[in-house]
Amino acid sequence: MDSLLNDNAEIKKRLKNIELLTEINNDPDFSKDVINRVAKNIFKANIFPFTKDLVDETEHVIRKNFPDISESMDSQHHSKLFKRIKAKLLEKLREMRGGIASRVKSAIFEIFEESQLPRIDFQSSPAEINSWKSDQRVKDAYHKLFDVFSEDRTYVQVILERVWKSKKRISNMHIAWGVAIAQLFLNPDVKGIMISENLLKKQIKINFRKLQQKRPLRPEEGELDAEETSEEESEEEEEEEKSPKRRKTSRGHVPSSSHAPSPGRVSPPLTSPSRLLPEFFNNEGEGRQRAREGRRESRRQHSQEGWRESRQRSGEEEGDTTGGDTERAEIVAEQ
Repeated sequence: MDSLLNDNAEIKKRLKNIELLTEINNDPDFSKDVINRVAKNIFKANIFPFTKDLVDETEHVIRKNFPDISESMDSQHHSKLFKRIKAKLLEKLREMRGGIASRVKSAIFEIFEESQLPRIDFQSSPAEINSWKSDQRVKDAYHKLFDVFSEDRTYVQVILERVWKSKKRISNMHIAWGVAIAQLFLNPDVKGIMISENLLKKQIKINFRKLQQKRPLRPEEGELDAEETSEEESEEEEEEEKSPKRRKTSRGHVPSSSHAPSPGRVSPPLTSPSRLLPEFFNNEGEGRQRAREGRRESRRQHSQEGWRESRQRSGEEEGDTTGGDTERAEIVAEQ
C-alpha cells in the first residue's frame, strides 16, 4: 500500500511539473521577464557576451527569481528554453547597445555646436558621408576629444557624462566602449559612420587596457593598426554573420575574458564622487593622480573586494528591470 501511495505521489508530482513547464512554454510574459533580467544583468559588465555567458546567466536568473519553476527544470529544459528565447535576447542586447551608441553620438553634436561640427544624416549617401568625414571641422572635433572643454573636464568626459547622467556605478568596460564610439565616429581615418565590428573590438580593447593600467586614454599614433584581434567571436557575431542585413552594423566585443569583467557582474563602487576623473582623458593627469593616490588607497581596496562580491551585488540589483536604461545615470571613472 505504501508503495502504491508513493508511486501515486510521484506521478502527481511529475504531472504537476509537466503542467508547469507547459505553462511557461506558452507564457510570453515569463519569457519576456527572463529576457529583460538576463539582458540587464549581462549588460552591466559584458556588452558583447558569448553563448555560454548567456546560457549561464539565463539559468542563474531562473534559479534566483523563479525557484518553483527551476526545481522542475533539468538541463534539457534549460536548453530548450534558451533556444526559444535566444533570438529575442540577442535583439534586446542589440537594442540596448544601440540606445547607448545613439546617445553618445547625440551628445557629440550637443557638445560640438554646429559651427564646430556639421550635422550628418545617418541615411546620407556614401558620397555625403565621405565629404563629412573629410571636413576639417570633423577632424578638429576628433583631435579635441581629449582636450579640456571646461573646468578641467575634457570634451569626451563631458560627452560621456551626458550619456550616463546619474549612475553610481559603471565599469571600465562601459567607459572604454563609450570612448571608442566617440573616437571611431569622428576619426577621419575610419571610413563611414557605421562602426565596423573589427575596429570597435580593437578600440574597446585598447581603451579597456589603458583604464586597467591607469594610463591616459588619449590615442597613441598607430595603436589601432598595431592592435591584434581575437579569432573568437561573440554570440551576436555568429548570429549576424548569417544575416546580411546586419553585417554593416556597429558591433564588437572585448575578446579576452582575462582582461574583461565576467558577465553578470556589477561594477564595484567607483572612487570619484561626481564625474569621470580627468587623468584618464588627457596627458597631464599623472601628477594629479599621484597627489590623490594616498586618499584613494582605501577606496581602491574596497573596489578590488567589490569584484569578488560582484555576484551578490548582481543579485541585490536584479529587481531593477529597466532594461538597461541609463538615461538618469552619472558616469565616473573606476579606479
